[in-house]
Amino acid sequence: MTTRDSERRWPWTVAGYALLLAIVAAAAGFIYDSAAPAHRPMVIRLAVAVVVAVVLLHLRSHFRGDPRWDAPSPFEDALRRQAPPPKLDPGFVRLRDEVANGLASRSYFRNILWPRLCALAQVRSPPVTLVPPPERGWPGRGPTRRDLAELIDHIESARTDRP
Repeated sequence: MTTRDSERRWPWTVAGYALLLAIVAAAAGFIYDSAAPAHRPMVIRLAVAVVVAVVLLHLRSHFRGDPRWDAPSPFEDALRRQAPPPKLDPGFVRLRDEVANGLASRSYFRNILWPRLCALAQVRSPPVTLVPPPERGWPGRGPTRRDLAELIDHIESARTDRP
């Protein structure tokens, strides 16, 4: 339930409580007049108890057991329309996969990603000489993300055409 729905509903809640108080007061007044003087305090206590019980039940349902206030179940979440997944540029996806494969496999890094990085470094003016990153402790794994980021920063820092 949204805040706007609860803002629209509160006048009806107040009107309902006013009606409840009027009905309980009328019934208690009628019973009070017809009861013996020894039982009149009990009539007032019962009328107050009825009103307090209704208020407490309403508050309990408001804060706890009312399903309109509970978090939606996974089934209810599945029924809601989901936003479509974002579409990524195919070149970006291919580059992301190449970097991930280069980090996971030393042979992929050495045979595919390293020649591309070297070609990119040679295209820059002035050309940059690259040193291959050290091998990781894990056999067969490519360089660390930090080493790859340093290589790309080294290539990028050699650019002279930056503003």
